[in-house]
Amino acid sequence: MRHTIKMKIDLRLKLYLIILVPLLAMGVLIMWSTITSSTSASLTTMQHNNQQLAVNTTQLLGQESESIKKLHASASEKSNEYKRLRNELITARLQSGALYVYMYNKTSEGWEYTVDGAGWDDADYSPYGGEMKFAPEIEKRLLSGEVVTTGIVNDPTWGQLLSSFSPIKDSGGKIIGYLGIDISAKAVNQISAETLADSYRTVIPIFAVVLILSLLMMLFVVRGILRQVRDIKSSLEQVADGNLKVISRHITKDQLGDISGLINRMVAQLTKIIVGIQQGSSTLQQSSGNIANTVQTNQRQTEELSRAIEEIAAGSMKQAEETEQSVKHSDNLGKIMDEVGSYVHQFTDTSERLSAVQMQVTREHEALLEKGRENAKRVGHQQEISRSLTAQSQLASSISGQIHSILKQTKILSLNASIEAARAGDAGKGFAVVAGEMGQLARQSEQSIQEIDAILGSFVQETHRMGSQFDENIAAVKEQESQIADCLQAFGEVSSISAEVQELAQRLQGRTADMHAIRQEVEQHLSYIASATEETSAMSEEVAASAVEQKRSAEELSIVSGQLAGLAGNLKAYSDQFQVETQKLLE
Repeated sequence: MRHTIKMKIDLRLKLYLIILVPLLAMGVLIMWSTITSSTSASLTTMQHNNQQLAVNTTQLLGQESESIKKLHASASEKSNEYKRLRNELITARLQSGALYVYMYNKTSEGWEYTVDGAGWDDADYSPYGGEMKFAPEIEKRLLSGEVVTTGIVNDPTWGQLLSSFSPIKDSGGKIIGYLGIDISAKAVNQISAETLADSYRTVIPIFAVVLILSLLMMLFVVRGILRQVRDIKSSLEQVADGNLKVISRHITKDQLGDISGLINRMVAQLTKIIVGIQQGSSTLQQSSGNIANTVQTNQRQTEELSRAIEEIAAGSMKQAEETEQSVKHSDNLGKIMDEVGSYVHQFTDTSERLSAVQMQVTREHEALLEKGRENAKRVGHQQEISRSLTAQSQLASSISGQIHSILKQTKILSLNASIEAARAGDAGKGFAVVAGEMGQLARQSEQSIQEIDAILGSFVQETHRMGSQFDENIAAVKEQESQIADCLQAFGEVSSISAEVQELAQRLQGRTADMHAIRQEVEQHLSYIASATEETSAMSEEVAASAVEQKRSAEELSIVSGQLAGLAGNLKAYSDQFQVETQKLLE
C-alpha cells in the first residue's frame, strides 16, 4: 500500500512539473524579453533625441557662421565671438540637460577644440586649440558630412557617455565647424528603468492570471488522468492474479482511454487462449500415446537395417584399407622420385652457376691480364725516363767539372790582377778592389758548384735505385701474366667439365620425367579404385548414419511424447487456475 501511494505521488508530481516548468520558463523568457526590448527602446530613443538636438543646435549655430569664421581667424578666447558662442553653447546645455556641449574643428594638425560649453566658472573646461581624437570610422563619416551618433561608450575620464557629432554648415552648405553633444548613460538607464517598471505593471498581472488559469486547468486534467491510471492499474493487478472476468472502465477520451479498451481486448484474447489450451491439452495427451506406439515399431525396423549395413560396411572397409596401402606405396615412390628430381634440378642449377662464375672469372682475369700488360708498358716507359734522367745527370756532372776548371782559372786571374795592382801602387787600388771581388765571387761560385755536385750525385744514386725498382716491377708483372694465363687455361678445363655435367643432368632429368609419367598412370588407376571404394563406404556410412539417426529420433520422439503428456497435464492444471466466463467467450 505504501508503494502504491508513493507511485501515485510520483506520477502526480511529474504531471505537475511537466506543466509548471514550461510555464515558468515562458515567464522567465517573457521577463528577459521585456528587459531587453525596454533597454533597447530607451537607448534608441535617447540616440534619436540626442541626434535631433545636435542637428537643431547646428542649424542655430549655422546662423552665426560669420562669428565662427572670425573666431577661427583670431583663435583667441578673449574675442567677442568666442564669448558669444560659448554663451549659446551653455544655454543649449542647460536647456537640453546634456552633460557636455562643445564645438571643434579639423585643421592641418588634426582635430582641436574651439568652444567648450562648460560654465564660465568650470576650471576643467577644454581650452581653444586643445587636442581631440576620434575613431577612424567616425572621422571618415564626419568628413563626408554625416551626422554620427555613437552607442554607450565607457570613457576612462568622463564615465559612460552617449555622443552625437554633427557638422556646422553656413548658408551656402559649406562645413565651417563641428558640434558635439554628450549625454550621460545615467539618463538612459533612468528612462530604461521607468519603461521597465511600466512594462512590469502590465506583464506581471497578465502572467499571474495565465498562471492561475493554467494551474486550474492542470488540476482538472491531472485529476482525470490519475482516475484513468488508477482504474488501469487495478484491472492489470486483477489480471495478474488470474481474474479474467475484470472489465476496465473508459473514463477519459484520450490515449489512456484507448489503453483501457486495449486491456479489455487483451483480457478477451487471453480468455480465448486459456479455453483453447484447456481443450487442446486432452487431445495432446491422446496423441502422445499414439506416438509412443509408433516409435516402438520404428525402433525394431531400424535395428534390423543397422545389422545389414554393418556387414556391407565391413567389406568396404577391408577393400579401402588395401587400396590405401597401394596408394601409400605409390606416394612413397613419388616422394623418392620427387627427391631425385630435386637433386637433379639442384645439380643442374649448380652446374649453370659454376659455368656463369667461370665465365665471369675468365672475363675478370682477361681484364686483369690486359691491365698487367698496360702496367708493364707504363713501367718500361718510366724506366726509359729514368735512364734519360741518369744521362742528363751525368752530363750535368761533366759540366760541373768544366765550371770547376773555369773557377780555378778565375782565381789565378784574380791573384795575378791583385799582384799587378800592388805593383801599380795607388793607381792600381781600384783595380785591386775589382780583383778582390772577382776572387771572392770565384770562391762563392766554387762552393755553390760543390753543393750542386753533391745534389747531382744523390740524384744519380736515387735514379739508379729507381731503375732497379722498375726492373723488379717488370719481372713481377711478367710473372703475374704467366700466372693469369695458367688460371685461364684451368678455367677452360673447368668449363668443359661443367658442360659435360650439364649434359648428364639433362639426361637424368629426362629419365625422371618418364618415371613420373608412369607413376601418374598408376596413381590414376589407384584413384579410380579408391573413389569407388570410398563411394561404397560413404553410402554405407550414410545409410548407417541414417539408421542410427532414425533410431535416435525414435528414442527422442518417445521421450518427447512422454514430455508432451506431462506438458498437457501441466497446461490443463495452469489453465484451470484462471477464472473464465464461458458466456463472454461465446460472445
